[in-house]
Amino acid sequence: MVRGYAYALGGATQVQDMRIADPSTHRSPNVELFSRVWGVSVFAHLVIGIATLVLLSAMGIWSAAPLIADTGTGELWVALAAFILGGAIRAYGGLHVSYLMGIDRIPLLRWWETCFWLLAFVAALSVLLLGGGLLEIAIGYQIPLCLNIVWNAWLCRRDQNNRAGFVSRIRVDREVLAQLWPSIWRTGLGTTLFIGATQGAGLYYATVGEAQDVAAFLFAMSIIRPLGQFAQVPFMTKLPRLARLQAEGERGAQRKIAERSMMLSYALHAFMVIGVALALPIVPGLRGSEVQVPILLWLLIGIAGYIERMGSMHLQLYATTNHVLLHWANGLAAAVFLGLAAVLLPTLEVYAFPVGHMIALVMIYCPIGMINSYRSFRLNFPIFEMRTSLAPVTVLLLSLMAIKK
Repeated sequence: MVRGYAYALGGATQVQDMRIADPSTHRSPNVELFSRVWGVSVFAHLVIGIATLVLLSAMGIWSAAPLIADTGTGELWVALAAFILGGAIRAYGGLHVSYLMGIDRIPLLRWWETCFWLLAFVAALSVLLLGGGLLEIAIGYQIPLCLNIVWNAWLCRRDQNNRAGFVSRIRVDREVLAQLWPSIWRTGLGTTLFIGATQGAGLYYATVGEAQDVAAFLFAMSIIRPLGQFAQVPFMTKLPRLARLQAEGERGAQRKIAERSMMLSYALHAFMVIGVALALPIVPGLRGSEVQVPILLWLLIGIAGYIERMGSMHLQLYATTNHVLLHWANGLAAAVFLGLAAVLLPTLEVYAFPVGHMIALVMIYCPIGMINSYRSFRLNFPIFEMRTSLAPVTVLLLSLMAIKK
């Protein structure tokens, strides 16, 4: 949906395939196509909201029923319902998030999102300190988040009112939906396969590994996920602009933006990985915990995350053509990772997971993303990598060598 909005603003006449675009035509925003993407997005997010409500209800009732039965407190069912309803409403609220990202209002979106999440935290904490129960905490937490959705909807409406010719209506536009559907299911499948493989491996190891190693691995993985998400912000926030430039055929501007944003993301990732490595020796004392993460394990996980970012950003850059390869890259890499982890686990134990992950990424994930990205955008190898990824990864590898010595 984000790319669909960006393509329309770039003057595209369709949202299916942007691998070829003439820079001399289609410079004016296509408001008619923009309106059609909005109509499809409204319908799609309505379906997503209903599906989320059904899934969360089934999972919540199944998992919470024994606990609620033990307490004998019917109020907990109402609290659970509040969380489920809030989750479903937020899923539907992705409608407005996609719109604001598609029109390149990401800083504005994230600023208000942070404010409302902070308000939700303060509200829940205040209710807790005042002696409120789980129901009151659930309501206090969900209200600010629902208000965030209302605010995002107002921001969207304000922008739409300023777009001459924009028509807001729910419609199942089969033509636009058919154009968007291939990239939708490929992205969803690729994401599911990757998350299933990496998190599933951790869950499996929790059943067979030593308690200390399991705790260290799971703690390190809980750090690397938000770290990786934060590190990719400089690049991910540029994707709507890159998609718009793709529709306009502005390859030179794309290359400059991609190079700078990738370089910042790489540097931020490396900086945070090394910062965590320096902090690891004092973390157990600060947390009052016996969990100790070996620095070698953390650096291997951090380098695997770095390599993943390399492949991911090139895949995302190539996806601005709306030819999505995430399902192939993630699916094949996940299969290789699981096979390598199974073979290496008896020998390397917990280190088998980051080592297997790195090998799978280098063999499958990165080549699929980088080859297509280099070919499509005519990037110069190895000059492009020398300007972006080389220095940060060199620092990480030198840190790894220093630890091993």
